[in-house]
Amino acid sequence: RNIFNATKNNTEKSKKMEKEEKYFREKFMYDKEINVINTATAECSVPSKRRVDLPVTAGEQLDVIDVTEGSAVICRNSEGRYGYVLVEHLNFR
Repeated sequence: RNIFNATKNNTEKSKKMEKEEKYFREKFMYDKEINVINTATAECSVPSKRRVDLPVTAGEQLDVIDVTEGSAVICRNSEGRYGYVLVEHLNFR
């Protein structure tokens, strides 16, 4: 195993997550500090209908970042992508 490849992959992942966060802040006009307030598991697979929705796969672990007015929450997936997910598609256990 090559340690340099692992370091390179972590650097690439970090850059991608920074890019996703920047895109999220611009798209959602989000200026608050990003804190994980809860974690949830997607109960079913749901494709995104709008660009601001986060597509989820059944069983996927999500970080809940913020609650909104209505039935959606802002989540982040393991790839660092952000978007709205309806609460009815999430399990908070």
